[in-house]
Amino acid sequence: MDIVVTIPKGEYANDDLETSVYEQGDYEQFWQLRNRPKQLNIGDRVYFVKNGQIESSMRVTRIEKNAAATCDVTNRTWRGCLIYMDDLQIENGMKVKGFQGFRYRWW
Repeated sequence: MDIVVTIPKGEYANDDLETSVYEQGDYEQFWQLRNRPKQLNIGDRVYFVKNGQIESSMRVTRIEKNAAATCDVTNRTWRGCLIYMDDLQIENGMKVKGFQGFRYRWW
């Protein structure tokens, strides 16, 4: 089942930079959550809320619980449940109020 997450405003610049590097190819993106969403599976999508709307989505390629990885772009290390993704798609811009954590897709 697809999930929705919010990109914090303080991370917008990093998100833009990570996206530009991803689009150059040979780069894997991941998202960190505290706990693994039980209904999220390989092939499902993660939808990203940015600027109060669903901006983009990516397909889940693998999920690692209790993992750690360092972002090649920001050089920050993230720990927890790491969701690796590919297939970046621009979405419809549906208005969504930001929130912490994740929610299962409701539309």
